[in-house]
Amino acid sequence: MEILLNSIGWLLSIVTATGNAFVTFVVAKNRRIYSSANWFVLSLAVADFGVGITVFPSSYFCNYSMECNSRVYIAFFWFFLHSSVTNLCSLTWDRYIAIVHPFRYITSMTERRPGMVILIAWLIPFAISLSLFVGMYATTSKTVLKVLRLTGVSSFDIVFCALLFYAVVRILVVARAQSHQEAEEAAIGLQLSSNVTSTPSESSGNLRRRRKHNTSRFIIALVVFFLGCYVVVSCLVLCITFSCQVSANVSQLLILLLVLNSAVNPLVYAFLKSDIKKEIKRLIGRGNGKRDQSAYV
Repeated sequence: MEILLNSIGWLLSIVTATGNAFVTFVVAKNRRIYSSANWFVLSLAVADFGVGITVFPSSYFCNYSMECNSRVYIAFFWFFLHSSVTNLCSLTWDRYIAIVHPFRYITSMTERRPGMVILIAWLIPFAISLSLFVGMYATTSKTVLKVLRLTGVSSFDIVFCALLFYAVVRILVVARAQSHQEAEEAAIGLQLSSNVTSTPSESSGNLRRRRKHNTSRFIIALVVFFLGCYVVVSCLVLCITFSCQVSANVSQLLILLLVLNSAVNPLVYAFLKSDIKKEIKRLIGRGNGKRDQSAYV
């Protein structure tokens, strides 16, 4: 069983690192898809890449090496996991404002705002990991360490899971309402189409609404899978904090579940986010075109 879990862990880590590195490359390379939403996607992909190269590998080497510094390991472990959570929250916040409060989004989302939010999304996990690191050096009291774990890990996950759940429910409700409204407008448009053609402004408005629906599906898929993983993780962390007996295999499964969440994100981008999906198809098509040309040389 242990060998199987280790094999799955290494496979997931490779898939996570490779997939998120590819997403980072696609977004950073193509100016066509530069947007506030994709800056958040880029930051989340970097955080998930960090999860892939640190979480399971560091756990593996700490379990099978005598020279592991557990304090440094725990600090890095939770820094990258929490950075993935906060960056997902920042992406969800951006899409929440764009879908639920579109007029406020247009006026408030300046060029500096995405950078400020992304910076905060990295500073929060850094502060939590630093407090855990300093606390583990400053005291050996089990009670203090439990408090640190509860406030720095469990409370963090519970609060951010609740915020994400609220945001995704609001996005879903608003998206459904807009969908019904569009259906009614389409029915009216069909009745008038024989006499009046749509104006460019109406066409651009329909395009913006379709993009919002595409974005809502994409962010809902990300958050729902995240909540499914982290609810289980939070329960296990609370159990460990209050001295529940957890086997080594269960702890290993906990780590695999955390990595799995970051491994799935690039697939969501590739299949549900239309602009990134188009760029991936363009890259693949370009590669196929070069191979086809070389066949005639």
